[in-house]
Amino acid sequence: MEFPVTFLPPLVRTCADSGEGPWNELLGIIAPDDPDEETFLAAFDVVTEDLFSGWTADRVVVFALDDGLAAHHPLLFVVDERTLLDDGFPIVAADLRQDPGRTLRIAAADLWSVENNVSTANMEFADFADHAQLQPDRVFRGFC
Repeated sequence: MEFPVTFLPPLVRTCADSGEGPWNELLGIIAPDDPDEETFLAAFDVVTEDLFSGWTADRVVVFALDDGLAAHHPLLFVVDERTLLDDGFPIVAADLRQDPGRTLRIAAADLWSVENNVSTANMEFADFADHAQLQPDRVFRGFC
C-alpha cells in the first residue's frame, strides 16, 4: 500500500463518515463554499479513500513518513474521532520535515495559519507546536 498522491498537503480522515453532521460542519470551517476576499484558507487535499479508516493519527503519520511523503509535503493533517467530537474541531497536524513525526492539534478555524506559514517557510512547525503545549487543552487556537 502506498500513501495516496496529492497535489497539496493531505488531510486524512480516520473515522467513519456519516455523510452529515460534524464532518460537513468541519469542512464548512476549513473550506467554506463562498469565502470573502479577506478570508485566509488552508491549502490541502482531502484523501477520500477509506485506506486509513480506524487508524490512529500516529499510525497515519508513521506510515506517511515511511512512504516518503515528506519529499512532497511539509505537513500532514488527520481528522480523527476526537476532531469531530471536541469543541473547535481540533485537527491533528504532523510535521514531516523539520521534526518528522511531531504533532499538534489545531482548532479548525486556525488551520490556515499553520498551513500557510509552514508551507511557505514563514514560520516553523515548532513555533505552533510549542505554543500549543502551553495551552490547557494542548490545542493551537492562534497566538492571541
